[in-house]
Amino acid sequence: MLRGLQERGHEVLLLCNDELVASEARSKGVPAELCVVGGDIALPHAFRLSRVLKRRRPDAFIIGTYKKLFLASLGARMAGVPRIIARVGLESDTPRSTKYRIALRHLVDGIVVNGRRMSEAFSEIGVENSKIRVIWNGVNASHPPADPMALRQDLGIPANQFLIGTVARLAKQKRIDRLLEVTALLPDVVCLIAGDGTRKAELEEKARSLDIEERVRFLGHRDDVGEVMAALDVFVMTSDTEGLSNAMLEAMSYALPIVSTDVSGAEDALVRDDHGAAAGLVTDFEPKSIASAIESLRKDPALRATMSRAARKRAITRFSQGQMLAAWEEVLARPTP
Repeated sequence: MLRGLQERGHEVLLLCNDELVASEARSKGVPAELCVVGGDIALPHAFRLSRVLKRRRPDAFIIGTYKKLFLASLGARMAGVPRIIARVGLESDTPRSTKYRIALRHLVDGIVVNGRRMSEAFSEIGVENSKIRVIWNGVNASHPPADPMALRQDLGIPANQFLIGTVARLAKQKRIDRLLEVTALLPDVVCLIAGDGTRKAELEEKARSLDIEERVRFLGHRDDVGEVMAALDVFVMTSDTEGLSNAMLEAMSYALPIVSTDVSGAEDALVRDDHGAAAGLVTDFEPKSIASAIESLRKDPALRATMSRAARKRAITRFSQGQMLAAWEEVLARPTP
């Protein structure tokens, strides 16, 4: 988002707690510097942030981490930043405590969520609807087509093998263990899991305990995500909580039909509406339900083809980076007095 705004002529700066994040941003051409904001008892951090913002004099300040919302919004308000926006990207980030309610009602000028269902939690605490905006994540769908056989050949997977998979951090929230349980219920299916994380060894052990280690491939971190997507027949998301999943949108840009648990943003992206055919199936969180949805797609190539076309179309027409950036420009613009 910051790089896109920069390309549109805006001056941007990322403030963050971690030099690894800052260096990654700089490698993508986004200026970044460290400005540590700790827990809520670290009140001096709000004053330090305020000094940084007074020096920089931004027209708008986006708070992208919900856990730091109170101190960050307080620091920005003390600095006199004209426009303060809370960006909430996970449905689990809800205003449960007084400090968040104070920040959301009195310290920020707007709240941006990336799924329609997420806005309800803020309306329920009395935040004015005019203050809440849904901006869907955007994806670049202009990438060249990837070879659907390249990765299959590398892994020795036949062309006619039905292949499901996901691209995700191996973190608790993503519930890859649930995906393994789903795979165990589908004896004719092979599953690819691209991504790395602290739970990898635990998940590999679970695959062995389910006796599916021959049908599950842990690919680790991949730079060739396009080839991973192109190799799959169905992209599966088994998370407990999300906003609007970037990985799911990227899968849609590669014309993949989706099966997703009923996390926030899934219905926005997938189900039938005025944009035409559904791009996937939304299920409950039970492995049997997810497996049943996958099996229905496996048995119906025509339905998969319809969803494939719908997924690609939605990625282009509804979830483009251009639309996302235009919406952010509108939100960040200083209101006319």
